[in-house]
Amino acid sequence: MKKTILITSAMIFMTSSAFAADAIVDGEPAPVEAGFTWSGLYAGIHFGYAAGKSDLFIGDVGSSIDPDGFIGGIHIGVNQEMANRFVLGVEADVTDNNVDGLTTLDNVLLRNEVKWSGSARLRAGYAFDRTLPYITAGVAAAKYELTASSVSVGEIPLHEETHIGWTVGAGVEHAFTDKWIARVEYRYSDFGSKDLSAATGLVKANVDLQTHDIRAGLSYKF
Repeated sequence: MKKTILITSAMIFMTSSAFAADAIVDGEPAPVEAGFTWSGLYAGIHFGYAAGKSDLFIGDVGSSIDPDGFIGGIHIGVNQEMANRFVLGVEADVTDNNVDGLTTLDNVLLRNEVKWSGSARLRAGYAFDRTLPYITAGVAAAKYELTASSVSVGEIPLHEETHIGWTVGAGVEHAFTDKWIARVEYRYSDFGSKDLSAATGLVKANVDLQTHDIRAGLSYKF
């Protein structure tokens, strides 16, 4: 019985010593693999669909032109994950748009087009390990063009201006690896109202623009 106890004790001691030896490499404790962190710089691409609303007023006459179409662009940002799992960050993006619309006003064909858009925003979210739901808000800009055409006069440019406004949204990101992060995001942007570029000053004329975007994207974390 004593012999069995001694043999068992020796085996336990040898096993413990082996584990201890494995935990030390060249006299240094073996490194412990760190968990994923959202902190750091990232950049990526995104694409999606935008539906807009634009109201044109020339004197007492008004018309609504609702552009829509596909969008695609790039984004870059930086995050900082806090000890309480809250994640704060800043992000900028620029998007090439294929967003346009058509309407008629007094037998004149009106066509609008959002050439490009972009934003600079703050972001805030809460990390559930590798999944990050977030909200975002900031300044937005868009290049907006409006033309009129008819059989008698041909095509006349009415407006070609960069509109400045604001944007808000929400989304969710998931880190499939330590480097690759996928996202889905909704954004509402209000680019404000501006006087028509072609207005003579004799007639009050202005146009505004708002958009709803749904975007999907892929980012690489450096």
